[in-house]
Amino acid sequence: MSGFDGTGGPISPGSTCESLVIDTLLASPRQDVIGNFRIGDFLDVSLGNNDVGQRVVEVRFQGQLAGGLASPAVGRLRECLEGGTRYQARVTGKRDALVRVRVTAVRQ
Repeated sequence: MSGFDGTGGPISPGSTCESLVIDTLLASPRQDVIGNFRIGDFLDVSLGNNDVGQRVVEVRFQGQLAGGLASPAVGRLRECLEGGTRYQARVTGKRDALVRVRVTAVRQ
């Protein structure tokens, strides 16, 4: 994939939770899970707790933890998730352990 970089920056931070779009990489991807999905697959984005009890954004594929998100916009995403907005991540690129996703709100 040409143009595949690891910046993890937001595409459009937006002013509302529904308009938030983040184009980023999975953080700490789990090889046993990422090997099961392909470009175009949709992943669930939700809140979880890390080992020290902090709220973190998790990305799951068919219920299995695939990794987190590497983006400066994760703080805003966490706030929106806590406020009740639902999100999904579509796999837009994949090369070895590098998985690029686009996170968008789920339209109700």
